[in-house]
Amino acid sequence: MKALIYIAGAFIAGMSLLTACKKSSIDSYQQDARVYFRIPGEFDSKQSRDSLIYSFPFHPNVTTQDTLWFEANIMGNATSTDREIGINVITDSSNAVENVDFKIGSKIMPAGAFKINIPIVIYKKAVVKDSVLRLQLAVTENSDFKLGYTGKTKAIFLWGYKFLRPDNWEPSTTDASKPNYAAAFGSPFSQVRTKFILDSCHITNLPDPSNRIIMENYNSTIRSALNNYNRGKTFTLQLKDENGVNIFFPTFGGPGLG
Repeated sequence: MKALIYIAGAFIAGMSLLTACKKSSIDSYQQDARVYFRIPGEFDSKQSRDSLIYSFPFHPNVTTQDTLWFEANIMGNATSTDREIGINVITDSSNAVENVDFKIGSKIMPAGAFKINIPIVIYKKAVVKDSVLRLQLAVTENSDFKLGYTGKTKAIFLWGYKFLRPDNWEPSTTDASKPNYAAAFGSPFSQVRTKFILDSCHITNLPDPSNRIIMENYNSTIRSALNNYNRGKTFTLQLKDENGVNIFFPTFGGPGLG
């Protein structure tokens, strides 16, 4: 009987020790503070994207500067004190110059917070009129945070004075079901094509490509506008892009002008 009691006691003690070790491991992992970046989707903030592309012509009311936003998220526990997020500009992959072309805002994770929106102020200057500026940021380890999820410790931003081609203009090579602009607005992407779309539809920015009703309406509008523009003109005088290629728009959705 004593032997049975001894064995039972040893078993309970062993289980308690194992539980304590597991709990200690979990606590240790939770306290291992890490940080990673996330760029919210343009039309759905719950989605994420690999980069943020900004074109000043899509924002005609911006005169001197605008702000791009991305998230810094932590892995681990929130704390009762503010913590600094280590952010570094990867100069080998960037041609934008800090405090000249852009300025990064607060890099402090407030006490009690699990994420923070970090602003990047970009400056509208004539010197970048014909160029595309690129900025790549990376998480750097410091006394407050280690690196977070692999593949999510970098963020890329591109901006310029001309219309920059959105990543989702052409169909996705990995997921053909993803909405794209080419289905309704045609291809290839060009400055003239984009401006004609905006002017014809009386908009300043491209719509959400997943909104099929809007895309169908705009497609009908631009095809009608193109017919009116080209009416009575010879083929050589019809609307062309900056490369001298005649512009056509595909039929998208219901029947209409083609």
